[in-house]
Parts: sequence; structure tokens; C-alpha cells
Amino acid sequence: MSTEDTRRRILDAALTIMSRYGLARLSLEDVAREAKVSRQTVYRYVGSREGLITATILREEEAFLARMRAATTEHHELRPALGAAIAAALTSAREHPLLDRLLETEPEALLPFLTDGSGPVLSAARTVVVELFADHVPDLTGTARDIAADAATRLVVSYAISPSAVGVDELAAQLAALMVHGVGAPARAGGR
Repeated sequence: MSTEDTRRRILDAALTIMSRYGLARLSLEDVAREAKVSRQTVYRYVGSREGLITATILREEEAFLARMRAATTEHHELRPALGAAIAAALTSAREHPLLDRLLETEPEALLPFLTDGSGPVLSAARTVVVELFADHVPDLTGTARDIAADAATRLVVSYAISPSAVGVDELAAQLAALMVHGVGAPARAGGR
């Protein structure tokens, strides 16, 4: 079995165990048993329990970001591209097998990954928004771009961890319009 296959099996097993028992009861022994590898193999690949949690979250985040990027490819203007990215993010969050369980049962363990400005989720999602801004608003640079991307990302994460009663597509379109045009500014025809 290749190194990549072993790592994938370990992280798949970790996600299964986290979904079943939560983070508090996550053990490397349970993950090793689920992955059908030795406990030492798990240690070799992830280093520690915290390393296992981080590696699993980072892998899930990569898939999440890939869905956000893919959602934007058919849009040539900022507002629809941003709306598509937001819709992909919110849909992924609502459909994830672990997120709702952890938010309900162990928010103190999960929230730092989602809300810490330097943490893996916000910093990676911010990168996708910065890419969108760079592609669609090249005059927005430096600190202004970074602050706008940070604000947009934090807003989307807040809706991911505290879902709205409004449907995902409508919410995404409204948030994109708000981010692109601001409050009180009339929405221009077209996408920008």
C-alpha cells in the first residue's frame, strides 16, 4: 500500500471516528483499528492526537476550498462568482457529516479552527476570496483587499456555523451583493 493510500485511510478513519464519537473521545487506537493499521503507523503519519485532528480538518478544508474554486469558474464577473463561492461554502458546511455534530456537542473544540483569524479554515478560505478579488477587481490591492477578503470570509463562516432560515442560493446572492455593492448602494445591472 502506498504512503498516500495509508494516509488517506487514516484520515478517512479519523473522520469516521470523529463523526461517531466526537473529538473528546477520539483515540489513536480507535482510528488505527478503523483504518486497519497499527497505532504506531498512525503516530508515524500524524504525530499525535492533535496532529490527527489538524490533518483531518486540513484535508476536509482542502476539499471544501476546491468546491468553492470550482463553483466560480463559469462566472466572469465578481458578484456571481462570489455568490457561487458562498453558496458552495454554505452547502458544503451544511452537508458535512461532522460539522453539525461538533457544533452541537463540542463547539469549544471546533470553534477555534473556524473562528481564529490565523487558524487553518479562515486563512485558507480567505485565500480563495483574495483570488476572486484579484481576478475580478485588480485595482483592489494590499490592505484594502486583505480586509475585504477577511470580512467576507468571516461573514460566510458565521453563516456556516449559525445557518440562516433563508435558502442557501438566496442568501449567497444577497451576501455577494452586499459585499460587492455595500449597504444602501443600488445593485448595478449585470454581475459587477
